[in-house]
Amino acid sequence: MGRSYSEKTIKLLFGSASRCAYPECAEPLVFKDRGRLTVVAQVAHIRSEKLNGPRHDTDYDEALLNSFENLLLLCGKHHPPVDQHESVYSVEELEDWKAAQTAQTGRFLSDGEVPEIIAALEEVAHAQARRATLRSTWEAFSAATLPFCDRAQGATSRDAAHLSEQLVMDRRAFNVAMAAVLREGPEDMTEHAVAVRDCCDALVRHANIYGPGWIAWRALDDARSRPSPGYISDVPASWALYNLGVLAQAATGGGPVPEAVYAEAATALQEVEGLTPAHIRDLLEDASRPESRRTAVADLNAARENFYEALEQFETGSLAHLASAP
Repeated sequence: MGRSYSEKTIKLLFGSASRCAYPECAEPLVFKDRGRLTVVAQVAHIRSEKLNGPRHDTDYDEALLNSFENLLLLCGKHHPPVDQHESVYSVEELEDWKAAQTAQTGRFLSDGEVPEIIAALEEVAHAQARRATLRSTWEAFSAATLPFCDRAQGATSRDAAHLSEQLVMDRRAFNVAMAAVLREGPEDMTEHAVAVRDCCDALVRHANIYGPGWIAWRALDDARSRPSPGYISDVPASWALYNLGVLAQAATGGGPVPEAVYAEAATALQEVEGLTPAHIRDLLEDASRPESRRTAVADLNAARENFYEALEQFETGSLAHLASAP
């Protein structure tokens, strides 16, 4: 970034200002510490040189974008909000800041100080780019995990094939975001991300085991809400539900399920209008599990809580890193 500014521009910027352009901010731009020049200023654009940047103006002369006229000096505290909240800081207001800053008493820069300032601005620009990369990476990671978590619960779709397809697409997006976090680091953030990934894997395992059964139970609930042809009520669906309860009770005991109980439930389900063979299979399998549905729901809630706790730790860590970055 610093190399895009000429020595003349640097001399004009620092020669006309002694403190941050933000109104009433007394933060100095340059000071000497034990004989070494320290630069705390950041070069801010009134109109961004980037097409999608803050306050970009397509009618503004490109040759002036990195010139003295379009630049002002801000401290590290006030530069981020000026660029991140462009709707609050207009070109006209920043030009007023510019006029006030050029009226300050700056300092004469010797030929030896100019390269030091340019080098310091390069370091600041590199740190800013790093912050922007990390922010983008971490926001993408958080965004990729939430829909993935929602669909992995298994009860958000009535179509098992659709659920599986969505999980595959969500997992692909999550893997891309995860790879970016692992690539960008730092180490403690990758540890948080791995914890989130492990929680997502637990949710997927849960969805693979219980998801089809939940979807089938919803199909049975729908069948109960609409009477079957030839019946004045939901007799077939209610009878099937009763037999599934008997089957679940027998399975929860831990011993083998009596064949007659299983067959009775299967026959009852086949009488329910609207249930597919896959629904019947998944309902029988779900009811035959030794663990109860209450246990399955408790396991799901625990997996979700672990996921949100891991994601919260990741997001807290990312904010801490950004706050402490240069």
